[in-house]
Amino acid sequence: MISGFDTALGEITLVLFTTLAPSGVVAFICMGLPVLGRGASVALRQRLNVFLGLPLVVAMVGLVASATHLGNPANALYVFLGVGRSPLSTEVFCAVVFLALAGLYWLYNFVEHPKPQLQRAWLVLAMLAGAVFVAAVGCAYAADTIVSWHTVYVPLNLMLNALVGGPVLTLFGLRFSRWSPLESRVGGMLLALSSAALLANAGVYVAQGMSVLTMRNYLVSAEQLVPTYGAMATVFFLLAVAGVAVDALPLMRGRGISVASAAIASALVFAGIFVMRFAFYMMHMTYGISL
Repeated sequence: MISGFDTALGEITLVLFTTLAPSGVVAFICMGLPVLGRGASVALRQRLNVFLGLPLVVAMVGLVASATHLGNPANALYVFLGVGRSPLSTEVFCAVVFLALAGLYWLYNFVEHPKPQLQRAWLVLAMLAGAVFVAAVGCAYAADTIVSWHTVYVPLNLMLNALVGGPVLTLFGLRFSRWSPLESRVGGMLLALSSAALLANAGVYVAQGMSVLTMRNYLVSAEQLVPTYGAMATVFFLLAVAGVAVDALPLMRGRGISVASAAIASALVFAGIFVMRFAFYMMHMTYGISL
């Protein structure tokens, strides 16, 4: 019998996708908000626009990883035929729309005389497309053919993962752009959002463990597929707490967040999210003869 570990290892590209892409999109949205603000100077807005490429690259890495799951690139054509009927097809379509809008927006910032009003409208569209994409990812994996995934916990965890990782990655991008409000309440607000999402995420993982792990079909139970679920959830929580703390401690002491500490914080949080995304794919159990 194939173990849950082997199943998740076979889906490692999708593990990377669900780890990186939603958080990258949330970071893109968070970094875009100061660009839309009226108080930003032209020079600051230009720097922020340049470093919007950071969360965009993170999202693209995740999306490219998921594209390898198609095998033959020509299969993408069949995926688009199911838009509106298939949640997975809708997810892919939303990803393409976001990448097109966000990528072209970023490139437009390098033209000699970009038009500010067009930039603002374009960025708003890209941010809205990103929000729709994150929601689509959450809905796509609540598949009714997989008993252990067909629960409210699946979309909740995916969206909360993005709200844990996105703000921390935003701090990394804002640190690169040398945005001064980062050192005051803005940094605290981003960390508060990430911390609140982390606590909620931990609670949902506990509820999921109590509910889903009792499920079984004729061959195996979900608990047998993920015997280390509790340990993996604990590792996720500790890594994410450590990542948030790496950013929070300098702010609490009145010091600025360094680029190195922001990078370490992002790496720790993403490592924690990766652990639970791996556990999610270990939990793959079709209905079969469910009991």
